[in-house]
Amino acid sequence: MIINWSNFTPWLSLAGGLLIGLATAIFLLFNGRIAGISGIVGGAFTPGQR
Repeated sequence: MIINWSNFTPWLSLAGGLLIGLATAIFLLFNGRIAGISGIVGGAFTPGQR
């Protein structure tokens, strides 16, 4: 495997991961649900809640 060092951006990747984690934490705090496939599928099978 050869790494193209001119396009390797670990700091931008880290910043993107932090933004995704922050958005997920905010969604959990305000909605009380986990943002992800488990929350979507769990919500689909829970009757009467939207």
